[in-house]
Amino acid sequence: MRVLFASPPALGHLFPVIPLAWALRSAGHEVLVASSESAVDAAVKAGLPVVDVSPGTDFDAVFGGGPKLTPEQLAEQMKVRGQAIVRAGGATTPAMLERFGTVSDLMADGTLRVAEEWRPDLVVHGRLQGAGLLAARRLGVPAVEHGFGMLREGGFARGFLPYLAPSFERHGVPVELPAHAVLHVAPPSLMRGEGQGWNMRYVPYNAGGELPEWLTTARTRARVAVSLGTIVPRMLGVGGLEKLLGAAAETDADFVVTGLTEQDLPQVPPNVRVVRWLPLNALLERCDATVHHGGSGSTLTALTFGLPQLLLPHGADNFVNADVVDRAGLGMSVDPHEVTTGALERVLTDDTLRAAARQVAEEIRTQPSPAELVGKLQEFTRS
Repeated sequence: MRVLFASPPALGHLFPVIPLAWALRSAGHEVLVASSESAVDAAVKAGLPVVDVSPGTDFDAVFGGGPKLTPEQLAEQMKVRGQAIVRAGGATTPAMLERFGTVSDLMADGTLRVAEEWRPDLVVHGRLQGAGLLAARRLGVPAVEHGFGMLREGGFARGFLPYLAPSFERHGVPVELPAHAVLHVAPPSLMRGEGQGWNMRYVPYNAGGELPEWLTTARTRARVAVSLGTIVPRMLGVGGLEKLLGAAAETDADFVVTGLTEQDLPQVPPNVRVVRWLPLNALLERCDATVHHGGSGSTLTALTFGLPQLLLPHGADNFVNADVVDRAGLGMSVDPHEVTTGALERVLTDDTLRAAARQVAEEIRTQPSPAELVGKLQEFTRS
């Protein structure tokens, strides 16, 4: 079986599908990734063959379009959009569908070209990657929507279709869905919304990296991982960490900030270590709590290890994840500019938060592994 993985051009969308791609390859199937930008290099580092389907495209312009905004203005805009998603009950807003419809269109020609040359038997597409739907419909093969977060939206792909119509029509493809299934990776008890789908265990993947000695030896006090992901620093800078660093200096714990350098930060307290890159899963396995921006990957990885978490939401699904964590008692969320020592101390010492997080970690372990989904994909392809 040949499986084409069509992913939006971002690590947060590609990383969740890599365990399934590995499972397929380990079972003797062929896989190929179709993506762009940072996802291309990430697929290479994961040992997967990949094609850049839209080289040189400025995808940031799609999300930061209109008048040039300052980081502060853009942060406010992203916050408003994220809060709108929460008010909509977690459903993807028309504005987000429109933007990812544009991203899909920018990747459509290249994705279709790769699909027609390689001839996959199945297309696994990111939830917001409509180019995968286009390729599957054109080739007459089934498609599987691979989720990455907490949202369950029955009929999502059908609702996405009108925003993909220009791509379909340009290639002479009927604006209709192929045979289609949905795969969820979040623990069922935390998912928002209604709809059917297959469940799969979330397996954290954060690329490889050499683990330093200080991380793999016994520690003398609590350790907290801190991350803003890859998108927030690039679009908004690191101003959202200023309050956190001040509060960390007054907290009896060691902090590890990943994805940045000391030159990126205003002033680094003695108990804060800054590292350019560490695999998040390897770091969280050796931590007592985590602080992050609310990305789905960061949230689910923390849940996998049963860690209480403090979320500093910046935009998009960050606010959905923060709301889920707050309501389930798995941690707490605050505005990035309102972090206090009390908030840090609570995620480190509140036994109720820790017990709830460990319960969800156990739920995650009971879900079918990616390897167990391989047979289901084969049956779906033959049906």
